[in-house]
Amino acid sequence: MVAPNQMITEQTDSDPSPASKSSWRFGDLSAAELMPQLRRHLLNQDDAANWQLAWLNNDGRPVIGLLPKVSWSVYATDQKPFKNSVNTYRVVKNCRDNCSTHSKPTTTAYMSYLEWQNELIAYSKAYDTDNNRSNNINSKSTNSSYHHGLVGFVGYDIAAYELSPADRIELANQPCASLGHYDIYLTPVADTDTGWELKSIQTNSSSEEAAGNKAKDEFIVALTSYLDELDKKLSDKYLNQAQFEDASNITPLILTPRWSKSDYQQAFDRTQDYLQQGDCYQINLTQKWSGYLPYKSDATQPTSALIDYLPSLHHNTQAPFASYLSVDGASVEHVDTFNHSFELLSCSPELFFTFTKDKATNKHHILTKPIKGTMPRGSTDKQDESYKQQLIDSEKDRAENVMIVDLLRNDLGKYAKIGSVKVPQLFAIESFSNVHHMVSTITAELKTDTHPLAVLFGSLPAGSITGTPKKRSVEIIAELESTPRGAYCGTMGYMNFDGSGQWNVLIRTLQANGSAHNDFNKERQINLWAGGGITVASDCDAEYQECLDKVGNLLAVLANKV
Repeated sequence: MVAPNQMITEQTDSDPSPASKSSWRFGDLSAAELMPQLRRHLLNQDDAANWQLAWLNNDGRPVIGLLPKVSWSVYATDQKPFKNSVNTYRVVKNCRDNCSTHSKPTTTAYMSYLEWQNELIAYSKAYDTDNNRSNNINSKSTNSSYHHGLVGFVGYDIAAYELSPADRIELANQPCASLGHYDIYLTPVADTDTGWELKSIQTNSSSEEAAGNKAKDEFIVALTSYLDELDKKLSDKYLNQAQFEDASNITPLILTPRWSKSDYQQAFDRTQDYLQQGDCYQINLTQKWSGYLPYKSDATQPTSALIDYLPSLHHNTQAPFASYLSVDGASVEHVDTFNHSFELLSCSPELFFTFTKDKATNKHHILTKPIKGTMPRGSTDKQDESYKQQLIDSEKDRAENVMIVDLLRNDLGKYAKIGSVKVPQLFAIESFSNVHHMVSTITAELKTDTHPLAVLFGSLPAGSITGTPKKRSVEIIAELESTPRGAYCGTMGYMNFDGSGQWNVLIRTLQANGSAHNDFNKERQINLWAGGGITVASDCDAEYQECLDKVGNLLAVLANKV
């Protein structure tokens, strides 16, 4: 780990750098269009590297993480905690440059959720450059952009499990969470409409990290040549038309619901029983759609991956907090019990948290915008406006929204300066490609001794996708849904080492992972969920239709019907 007094600098065109070039146009592709091309090209160049590509749309300020310096992937274990003891997880740590001359590239530790959180906080504090007033990358960055820190996700299952450990909530057979320190990444060229630039954050090395930094310089030289070659391939779409046709020729993917309408009715009725008994005021009930992505045996065709659907999905949704992450599980101990790879693709419209830091005062502020209340888009302008007005006038949706606002105010109250929690906006209507949503805004100033990562971990899972009270809601959800959610309804985003960051709520989200009974056929399971908050005033038919409204366009895109 880098020492706290070491400085962090950014390599640019004017800096001494092992890279011969630091910006590319990549055929003027959008980030979503570029991602499948980039993944396939990098794997072809070096399939042994732990690329772990990550993309955040970040409300129009995209970042593409390439190969993390260090990554932590968290898995469930078969170890059962003793009575009154904490749960433990298998935490697989990958180091690109061996981290130091004394450590192995991959290590496995067994630790609690809190221990892992504390390790991440300690790591972040060591890289925090706030006290470096000269040559500081943060002086050139905004709080709303990624500049150096952690990128990844924390799933719903692990957060719900920790919220109610006695209930033994089932964990999906995939990574529960994964975060990486991305010191090598791509961002759009500043002040231009096109082009991407490579950012490589350099540390002034201690003797312990000298070998690692030398290896990194060598890697940057190789990576630059990879990107040069990809830029050349993409520079003329006409000459490379066959390549683009192959990339767009994705296999239609049909997802089928796990529940029939009668199954949903049964779960809805049981939800109403709990609400009538006073267990909760609101319960977020979701259902799952599943399918299989076949392995292409023809060596001339690229292997299908969830990322291949990213361009069309993002083009359809234009989701402000869309994201993608891939995790290679090949280095995990006892990998036969886990999938070899995992992909997470989100078309999320929902912001969980934005963290900002006032550099003049060193104070951290937080903003959250919970969604609760949905109506479909209309087929005509008149019908669309009518649906929007119905949402504005809906007393039921306003009541649900207020419940979640109060829940989040209470969550933030544990970490916020007294009197700083505010609700500057209630019941705003935001319109997306397939639905209108009711959105409220909450802000707060964090206590001086509170690290933003502690707030993030401590506030999961988000109240908008559990219900209230949160602990009882997750217990009922586990019983009624009877299948783990995995990453869905967790969060994905970034946290810069200075404590600024942005995180979504993983709704409208697909997951792809291996399945033991399908390994022989090389098929990968794809899962997608949709749901909504149920109260005593809810109508089953309307709630069921709301699920379809939320994912209908995603299902159509996957099936190549739009």
